[in-house]
Amino acid sequence: MASEREITLGDVGRVLWRGRWTIVATTVIAALAAFAITFASDTTYTATSRVYLGQATTMMGNLASTPGTNPLTAATMLQGDHVVGAVSEATGLTPGTVRARTDVSVPRAPGTVVTNQPAIASIAATMADRDAAVRLANAYARAALGTASTGYEAVSVTLEKQVRDLYAEEVRLQALAGQQPSPDTLTQLADLRELLAVSELQLARVRQIEAPAIVTLATGASSSASTSNRVRTAIVGGVIGLLLGLVIALATRGGIRRAAEPA
Repeated sequence: MASEREITLGDVGRVLWRGRWTIVATTVIAALAAFAITFASDTTYTATSRVYLGQATTMMGNLASTPGTNPLTAATMLQGDHVVGAVSEATGLTPGTVRARTDVSVPRAPGTVVTNQPAIASIAATMADRDAAVRLANAYARAALGTASTGYEAVSVTLEKQVRDLYAEEVRLQALAGQQPSPDTLTQLADLRELLAVSELQLARVRQIEAPAIVTLATGASSSASTSNRVRTAIVGGVIGLLLGLVIALATRGGIRRAAEPA
């Protein structure tokens, strides 16, 4: 029967054309409603700071991956109790408020799978007060820097002490060799100098890698009540209304079936 023929895209198009005013109405109403909501809701401010997490190394000066520098786990580590507690102490906010008002992300470079690559943490703080948002974002950045610097400084300080101790031992053996140039003393001095050269190379490798640092501190904050944000919200509302209008038009009882029937 003609009424049972296969429905085509043309049939769907005719249904949508018949319901065009419904689609237009839902789109406009949803956009206006979303725009109005931006005036009714409380204004918030978002400030963002960024921290370079550094590059972890082994005591041999080789690149390494740690939970605090791996982009896959660094964000979780930076939201741990130690960091949140430090931010809470610096700002006077409760740990729960700090967690609720901040968002930490450590994006990985597109297309990379290496987990020991340098990473930058982005910290966004959202508060009802602009200055409070800036303070929270910057306090979090400093706490994150302190955490990220711990491992780097531990390796660097250890290697520096090792080099100093070897230099002191070299001076002692040189003086001893000058007084008693025995084969054992000369052998010890040669072995020590070889070890010193290796240690200096390890230290040089570590120093070549840039230490963790604050990339940017927040100086201002974006407002949820800004014109751009309100327009963006209205556009999203309009898209939702458009989809709703399409669904209503297509769901009209018998709409597509009637369109498929011959005129």
